[in-house]
Amino acid sequence: MEIDRIDNGVQIVMEEVEVRILQDLAAQLLNLTTPESSEIDSDPLAKMVGIDMHATKPTDPVLSRLYPDAYPDDPEASLEFRRFTERSLRDASVERAERILQIISEGLELQLIHEQWNDMVGFLNDLRLALGTRLEITQSLENQELDDNDPRAALFDLYGWLTWMQEMLIEKGFLHED
Repeated sequence: MEIDRIDNGVQIVMEEVEVRILQDLAAQLLNLTTPESSEIDSDPLAKMVGIDMHATKPTDPVLSRLYPDAYPDDPEASLEFRRFTERSLRDASVERAERILQIISEGLELQLIHEQWNDMVGFLNDLRLALGTRLEITQSLENQELDDNDPRAALFDLYGWLTWMQEMLIEKGFLHED
């Protein structure tokens, strides 16, 4: 993969295997983050403003990391905040992953304008949070090299690749305009 700054954005040149990996990760992220159907879908006002009166704290550690408690020391306030925000946050994650799937399906050479760059950086962040949570990565483990026989080694390599990609996008992207 090559990532370079171009006049109107960022260019990414990928190999087919890299596209397939990102497509697979996007599908997994969509499977995880797509909100379950609830009464919000039948209440037009609740759907319009994104209120989910049946929201609960996620039991999946990845979802808890992606959508953390707003008030860790106050479960009641956190739940109330979650009812008013989590549905729209999940919808935003889903829409971003779907846009990335569309973008990467367009070929091996991508030119990202500002909005697409934002989507890609956010998408990679979601992937890193999800994978890092599953791998139980902490700051002390982030730079650790695992033995090739460790069954997690390939996933740590994937985490490292996603980290590199996100860092390169930020370095070459719109945060560093002249």
